[in-house]
Amino acid sequence: MNEFIIYEQPVTENIRNFLKSEYLFEKFNSGLNQNNIWGIKSSLTTLIEISDFIFRINIKIELLKELDKTRILLLSLRDDNKIKEDMYEEFISNIETCINNLNSISDSPSKSIVDNDFLMQIKSKSHIPAGDNFFDMPSYLNFLSSNKSFILDNINSWYKPFDPIFLASQLIIDIKRRNSKFHSYKCSESFFEKKLDKTVKIDLVRIKIEKNNNIFPDVSVNPQNINIIFKSSHGSDRLSKAITEDINFELSLSSSR
Repeated sequence: MNEFIIYEQPVTENIRNFLKSEYLFEKFNSGLNQNNIWGIKSSLTTLIEISDFIFRINIKIELLKELDKTRILLLSLRDDNKIKEDMYEEFISNIETCINNLNSISDSPSKSIVDNDFLMQIKSKSHIPAGDNFFDMPSYLNFLSSNKSFILDNINSWYKPFDPIFLASQLIIDIKRRNSKFHSYKCSESFFEKKLDKTVKIDLVRIKIEKNNNIFPDVSVNPQNINIIFKSSHGSDRLSKAITEDINFELSLSSSR
C-alpha cells in the first residue's frame, strides 16, 4: 500500500503541457474503464477537451525538441555511468519510436474531432449546464446505448491520431521521474528554501509527503532558489493556512541540463 503522495510542480511551460497531456489521457482512459454509459460519456467529453488542448498549442514541435534534448541528456548520463546500459538502450529505443510516430503526423490530430458533426454537436452543448442531456440529443443516447464493442471501436478511431502525442509526453515525463532521485529534508514550521545551481535548469519539482496528514506544498521556483510553504486545509470551506509544526519530506529536482 502506497503510504506517500507525490506532488509535482512543472517549472517550464513545455513540461507543464506534457503533464497536462498525461492528465487528460489518464482521465480519458479512466472513463473507458468504467462499465456504464456515464464513464463513456466522460471519456467523450475528455476526448473533446484533448482536441481543444492540442489544437491551441504546437505540442508536436515541443515534443520533438524535448525528445532530442532527452536523447542528449541520456547519452551524458551513460557516459558518466549514471544510468544502466539496458535502461539507456530501452529509453533510446522508445525515443526513436516516438520521434518516428510524431514525424508521421501530417494533419492536426484534432481534425478527427473537428470534422465530426456528432462530436461537434456534443461540444456545442457541453459548455451549457446540463446542455449535453439526452432529450436534446437523442442521437447521443442512441450511441451510448449501442453495443460496447461498437462504442469502443468508434472512440478508439477518434482517439488514435492523438496516441503518438500521449506516448511521447508519457515517455518524457517517465524518464524525468525515473532519473531524478528523492532526497530527505526536514522543514521547521512551514517555510523551506533551497538555493539552486545557476548552471542547472530545473524543469520539474517533485515533493513526497506522507498521506493522510492534511499537509500539502505551495511551490514557487526561480533560477536562484526553490521556495515551499507547507499548508493544511480546515473546515467545510477548506481554507488553507501555513502549518506550525515541523515536517519531514523528500524532494526531487529534475533538470534538462
